[in-house]
Amino acid sequence: MVNHHLVYRRAIITDAPNIVRLTLRAYHDYQAVLAPADWARMETNLANESLFVELLNKAVAFICEIDNQPAGVIFLIPKGNPTTIFPADWSYIRLLGVDPLHRGLGIGRKLTQLCVHHAQVSGEMGVALHTSEFMNTARQMYENLGFQREKELSPMYGKRYWLYKLSF
Repeated sequence: MVNHHLVYRRAIITDAPNIVRLTLRAYHDYQAVLAPADWARMETNLANESLFVELLNKAVAFICEIDNQPAGVIFLIPKGNPTTIFPADWSYIRLLGVDPLHRGLGIGRKLTQLCVHHAQVSGEMGVALHTSEFMNTARQMYENLGFQREKELSPMYGKRYWLYKLSF
């Protein structure tokens, strides 16, 4: 077994291009389970660097690096940024991604735990997220970390999605 040296840190604006490349690699598996038009829409969204710059400007983002290369990323959006899914008084996680080459090392779990801890020390009431029927590994990890399924959401990309919350 290779002994990987995992380094976790806050992401900064200049990480945006690397985060785009990492997220595209991390989500590429979903091409096999989404209809071509839905995958094209997801891929276009993930390739949009300005989306990540916008997220980095309002979120706390954590990145995991192996040998100075990004291996995982996650965004924690603080309360006060409501969407049609997330209420204004809740923080929420967006776009957890782990490079397929580095899966199984606990990177997604550790990144999620960093977000939960940051939300706790920042005085958030809890953390929400949404996940889908085709994100089985992530959904199981969230449930193991104590996130509770709140409700089913309207389908996205032609698939079922659920809202999960972890209250403090």
